[in-house]
Amino acid sequence: MQYVNLLGVFDTSSELDSFAKEFFSAVGVSSYEERESGNFPDGRYFRNLEGVLAFTISLSDEEDHEDLPFWIQVSADMSSLDELVSAVDSIVLEKAMPAGFCIARMINLGKKNEQRINY
Repeated sequence: MQYVNLLGVFDTSSELDSFAKEFFSAVGVSSYEERESGNFPDGRYFRNLEGVLAFTISLSDEEDHEDLPFWIQVSADMSSLDELVSAVDSIVLEKAMPAGFCIARMINLGKKNEQRINY
């Protein structure tokens, strides 16, 4: 399983529910659900129910990136991380950004050597 971490914001969505709804709509996901977990800020997250890529959307608790308050983790069974990054880049550039999202890909999220790559 490969993972890519994104942080994002959408102009009209300040709440997790509306951000998740708008993001899933932008990337063409029609089936998703809200789940509860103490592992996430606010104790809940959203997850799609279909597709090759799994999107998990929650509030972010990253103080260094307060301008991007939502965390999107994308995971998939792909042979390499580069393959997943390429798929995520395409979705962000071709679907999410044209819909009005501001997104950054995070390398080593939450670690000392963390890198932020703004799209």
